[in-house]
Amino acid sequence: MTLPFYILNQGLLRTPRVIAVLLCLCGVFQCGEINQGESEEHQIARELVQEWNRMALELERFTPGYRPPITSRMFAYLGMAAYEASLPGMPDYVSLEWYCDGYKAPGFTEKNYWLPAGLNAAYAESLRFFFPEAPVGLKKSIDQLEEKWSQQGKTTADVLKKSIAFGRESARAVMQWSATDSPGHQGYLYNYDRNYHPPVGAGKWKPGGEHPMPALLPYWGKIRRFATWTDTIGVLPPISYDTIPGSSYHTEALEVFTISQNLSKESHWIAEFWSDDIEGLTLTPSGRWIKITNQAMEKTDVPFTVVLETYLMIGWALNDAAVTCWIGKYGHNVQRPEDYINDNIHPGWKPLHDSPSFPAYPSGHSAFGAAAAEILTSQLGENFSITDRTHIRRQEFAGKPRTYNGFREMALENAASRLYLGVHFRMDCTEGLRIGKKVGQNMLSIRLKKDELAVK
Repeated sequence: MTLPFYILNQGLLRTPRVIAVLLCLCGVFQCGEINQGESEEHQIARELVQEWNRMALELERFTPGYRPPITSRMFAYLGMAAYEASLPGMPDYVSLEWYCDGYKAPGFTEKNYWLPAGLNAAYAESLRFFFPEAPVGLKKSIDQLEEKWSQQGKTTADVLKKSIAFGRESARAVMQWSATDSPGHQGYLYNYDRNYHPPVGAGKWKPGGEHPMPALLPYWGKIRRFATWTDTIGVLPPISYDTIPGSSYHTEALEVFTISQNLSKESHWIAEFWSDDIEGLTLTPSGRWIKITNQAMEKTDVPFTVVLETYLMIGWALNDAAVTCWIGKYGHNVQRPEDYINDNIHPGWKPLHDSPSFPAYPSGHSAFGAAAAEILTSQLGENFSITDRTHIRRQEFAGKPRTYNGFREMALENAASRLYLGVHFRMDCTEGLRIGKKVGQNMLSIRLKKDELAVK
């Protein structure tokens, strides 16, 4: 009998070496630091960050073209713009020019700065840039939210005006740099490439299922990564294709089929709870981890700087995890379990949901979860109890909340859900978890304070 996926993988993210690294890096991100006596300016900014990220999730959910890699990239630049617009209010921190080749930050030479005003303007400017195709109602919501936060706090009209101008200038500088990443710029307009012809051969992916679509973002492995040393991670080769019963590959497929025939009520719930890939209905799989971050931040009272750093690092990690996964997906072009099972085990078999329109290996869901979990664990602690209410109003599937003892536990269950859903082999999920974990650790090596730059 096969043990549950999450039990088999408990050791994956809990090695002594990783724990030692996280303990070493903990001081960088002020792990567990409690908000004591924070200024009014930072308190307002803390709430503002969370509300704008909630708005960004509504936009990515309902705007055409926002698929997981597109969303990951958007949150990477959104977090960057917010961080850069906050620098005049964080004198101990450095510009991301330090890490981003070709990016030039605008300087702020004024004596006084009202942080919430600049941050508010940066978020509004960034979201207008990334969502020109958003529904009209949501575009109006951006205007309304900007107006709401422009009224928060007390400062002079002159300081307010100059702070807003700097926030917009910061966002525009980041967006201009974003536009120089030509393969990723406006990717929401070019999701499905009808000119891409996947390699033909045994075990190779091809569009299929009941609703076949062209390949999703086959070029995405070429877009910019933020931790440039992430490209040293690489993608390990998948198990060699084989149709002989008892071979490793056949065993992987047989496991998916066997689980589907005896799927428990709990496993069915987990499969749908983490699916997050129903366009126009749910968030994307990468957006889901911003939602989890929102829920975690609502539960804590960490300082504004920790909140800002967390969204920045998770956005960057989601982006880099997506790029690395897509390099592996279209580099190896591994078929989905559905095709193999139909050809070699049980004709007519189908997964719970349609197989996504891109190769299986490695799993993007798994990589997103592991990357975000590394950062959230570093920021908020190893044993952070959280109840995920993402799908609480869903009627199409069991959306009732689930409670977890930590973010890594969530990431492991998220990975397991892809096996239960029937759209991934175990090897896809295991490699996705490995990639995501390493991407998260890479992000945690970034130093943002001036007195820590010698590490670079």
